[in-house]
Amino acid sequence: MADETAFMAFLQNPSRENFLRVRSLVVAHEGYQPYSNDLEEAEKLLETADWRGFLEAGPRFIPNHLLTPRFHLMRSYALSQLGETDDAEIETAMYITCMEGIRSTGDGSEQAPWLVLRTSDEYDVLQHLGLQLVKQSLHSKAERSFDRLECDDGSVFWFDITDPFRKLSQQFKILRP
Repeated sequence: MADETAFMAFLQNPSRENFLRVRSLVVAHEGYQPYSNDLEEAEKLLETADWRGFLEAGPRFIPNHLLTPRFHLMRSYALSQLGETDDAEIETAMYITCMEGIRSTGDGSEQAPWLVLRTSDEYDVLQHLGLQLVKQSLHSKAERSFDRLECDDGSVFWFDITDPFRKLSQQFKILRP
């Protein structure tokens, strides 16, 4: 499958180019649902300590969450709870690589916002940076959509959410008569 080959290339060489290649495959995939709540549902399995159930449900999250840092961190946690430390370390490495991929797309400024596939990716970046969200606002410029996040330390980060927003718009057009 092209997604797997591109993802493996990204893991082996986590360049901006490889990240964007995988990202474009995810965006183009019919299963891409940027505003789904399936990760929240998966978290419930972790809350009940159903480690194996969570891991077995994993394939249904691909490709939708292939580049979602939290997904790989959750998998790492479940695997570590089962004593599968080698696999847990691989998932932790995937978390870091996905985070690096997002951060390779810009510097988080208004002029060079980070590209994300879902809003939860924004929160993952802030958590990774050790920051707390204080305020979030939506902005549109030249047919692009952005989230502006203000943090507890006064820093501000911009995220380009054009693709997730476009997908949401397409879904609403399908749902409307």
